[in-house]
Amino acid sequence: LRKVRSQFVQADKARNLIDMVRRKGRAASSVLISTLCEVDPVLSRELRLI
Repeated sequence: LRKVRSQFVQADKARNLIDMVRRKGRAASSVLISTLCEVDPVLSRELRLI
């Protein structure tokens, strides 16, 4: 049960981060995408960012 809760918390944090960055505008979104591509290229490909 703790593991399931932890996964929901992580998903909520990720959604909140993305929403926050989107509200900040195009430049902030570009920085997030660039950083994500650099830090996790596998995920970036899965999300079709690169």
